Amino acid sequence: MEEFDLQPLRITSGWNVEWNLFYEVDPSEKTMHYLDSSSLLHLSNYNTMRAIDLDFRPENDVNGCFYLRVINLKKVENPKTKKINYKGDWENLFFELETKNRLEVVKEIERLSTKTNFTVKNIRILFVLLVLFAGFGIGAYLILWLVKLLSKE
Repeated sequence: MEEFDLQPLRITSGWNVEWNLFYEVDPSEKTMHYLDSSSLLHLSNYNTMRAIDLDFRPENDVNGCFYLRVINLKKVENPKTKKINYKGDWENLFFELETKNRLEVVKEIERLSTKTNFTVKNIRILFVLLVLFAGFGIGAYLILWLVKLLSKE
């Protein structure tokens, strides 16, 4: 029986691999044992407050599909221990893709993992720093250019 490697992925720093069973195989009768777990990959990024989840459903079905979802995360504090945990908002997904094409999944994971999540607070801080270091005119121009650049999907 031929052995396959895990699917290579180019992801940026900040992502935690919770589990990875995503192999470099396409669904076929010979490779279904690599897709016998519905949850293949789960990545979390607590800076962007997002998680990437990849399933294959139905399990062990050659006609199944890859389901790629990006889940928005919420901080939840345990009232007793004061420990912060993260809960996924599965009802309001950031992104969703259903496909039979493994390479399309790889392309989307790599695109989504490099997407920067700039908040209004980050942009304001950047604006103040640019004004202080580069002067008002240049700082205003640069911040507007950055906002335009980063807001493109």
